[in-house]
Amino acid sequence: MLIAVRIWILLSALLVASGWILSVFHQLNRPGYGVVLALAAAAGIYWQRMAKWQPRNTPAQWAHKFTRRFKHPAPFLFFGLGVLSFMGGLLYAPSNGDSEAYRIPRVLHWLDAQQWHWIHTLDARMNILACGFEWLSAPLILFGRDDRLLFLINIVSYSMLPGLVYSVFTRLGVSSRVAWWWMWILPSGWCFAFQAGSVVNDSFAAIYALAAVDLALRAKEKDSVGDFWLSMLAAALITGAKQCDIPLVLLWFIAAWPAFPFLKRRPAGTVMVAAACLLISVVPITVSNLEHVGSWMGLPANQSSVELGSPFWGIVGNAFCIPAQNLMPPIFPWADQWNALMDRFVATPFGHHFASFEHFGQLCFLSHSVGEGNAGIGLGICLLALVTIFAARRFSKKGVVRPKAFVLQRQLLRVAPWALLLVFMAKVGTYENARQLTPYYIFFFPLLLVKPRNMLLVRQRWWQRFGLFLMLFTAGLLVISRGRPLFPAETMARVLHAKYPNSRFVSRLEFSFTANQIAKGLSRRIVESLPADEKLIGYATVNGSGEPDLWYPLGQRSVWRVTPDDTPEKLRAEGIHYIVVDSFALNPPEETIEQWMKGYRGELVDKASCLVQPDLPPYYLYLVRLEP
Repeated sequence: MLIAVRIWILLSALLVASGWILSVFHQLNRPGYGVVLALAAAAGIYWQRMAKWQPRNTPAQWAHKFTRRFKHPAPFLFFGLGVLSFMGGLLYAPSNGDSEAYRIPRVLHWLDAQQWHWIHTLDARMNILACGFEWLSAPLILFGRDDRLLFLINIVSYSMLPGLVYSVFTRLGVSSRVAWWWMWILPSGWCFAFQAGSVVNDSFAAIYALAAVDLALRAKEKDSVGDFWLSMLAAALITGAKQCDIPLVLLWFIAAWPAFPFLKRRPAGTVMVAAACLLISVVPITVSNLEHVGSWMGLPANQSSVELGSPFWGIVGNAFCIPAQNLMPPIFPWADQWNALMDRFVATPFGHHFASFEHFGQLCFLSHSVGEGNAGIGLGICLLALVTIFAARRFSKKGVVRPKAFVLQRQLLRVAPWALLLVFMAKVGTYENARQLTPYYIFFFPLLLVKPRNMLLVRQRWWQRFGLFLMLFTAGLLVISRGRPLFPAETMARVLHAKYPNSRFVSRLEFSFTANQIAKGLSRRIVESLPADEKLIGYATVNGSGEPDLWYPLGQRSVWRVTPDDTPEKLRAEGIHYIVVDSFALNPPEETIEQWMKGYRGELVDKASCLVQPDLPPYYLYLVRLEP
């Protein structure tokens, strides 16, 4: 496990750093990446020969160890979760709204320009957000000519989660038996399991956070400056993943503090690693935000953002929102009524304190079930944690192994995550806070599990069966997932709808399993009406998710984000003859496509629509040809 983690950190650092460096030389292309990967391979071979490193086990021994480990129920169920997630990612194209709205499009724009650049768009997220996941995605899109393989980033990260959980937990004082059980149960948390086969960029940062703490502690134990350097790289990668993950660097600082004297041993190497850390961290995008916007987060003071106005009311509000999102059942048919209730609450004098939240108290936004885009650690893990806390109190102290001597560093590492939770709650006010908290969750558990009585509790057959049931239940949720069902969901739903055409439940069921794929294919149906020789098309939207399909086939067409400042003359001067307009571009909402076309002197060529929600107006895409 440790070898894989080290390789993953080095590979992640290489890809993030090379993305920025190749952009400087305008070589963000196949030859550029080819040179980088060739140099990295040569460096790896040189290191292997100089260090005379050889794997401890042969492939046959690895295979035997692998099969022996998964004979136990808990590891076998984790392996099953990984297989189900891999199948879901392989069978379905990315369909996450945020990824298709700005994460994948920003990579396509960079590859088209062969460098990172500030994109001409109304959607600020394409420019201001940290881009660690995007730099890992760029070579997969460039060489694969598709976005279908982007889920591999998350599935690889997911496979390393149990080993890192065990290593960190035991180093923080959790007994090996307790850590063994939780290393398999925690990855079955819904935020980890659902995101493993997706392109959502929350869970992959948990590997960097765990590795940063683990390697920093190992560096002191083993007297290894190499592990300390790797922990520095992992800590930098945390900040480059998402700005809301930056507080987790404090955990690395606490873990690494005793090993700081190592920095004096090889000052030249330390300087090189520190420079690499700056390059792969949040620093480059922060400098860009300061240059273009004047704010390190990239959001002007007069623009609404996910940052809360009052830290006190942020903590109070999130003390309600985060538990509500985590305790929500996997299927919640009353989401619309709940959300309407929350809207009415915010309109009250007391509820006005939470008006700075994006959507205070919202559950299952635009859906009625838990999925990759809204899942926290999940109802099951929360229940097991509560059961563990109260059930462990039943055991007497007799027969319990006393904890090791008090170590301030361990105690700080167990308590600090809860302090960071307060920081997160005071600052972040999105309607999916439970999902964005994903890299933090695992660090909350050592403080709950360090008590020696947990060693007796995990021996109880009923507790073990409860944990295994939760893992099995998560596997079932992956099979019936709305976004990536692993059974013929559309066929069965259509058969039921034909048999029970007046059933509201059946209609909802059919919509749940078909809406994503219908919406995914909307852009591709529109571009079929384009002339084959059109190399540049416009896309008029605010935060629509229809852009990725407009680029296909990759390398043969480019997309220009049309903004209200783009005059018809400017668009024609750029060589744009066709514009894809979505419903979000019609501003104000009462504006019709005819009024929009009149302003740009265009004519309607084609249109397509789909339902985002049965109770909401349809979402439209229009293909407009500009008059010569």
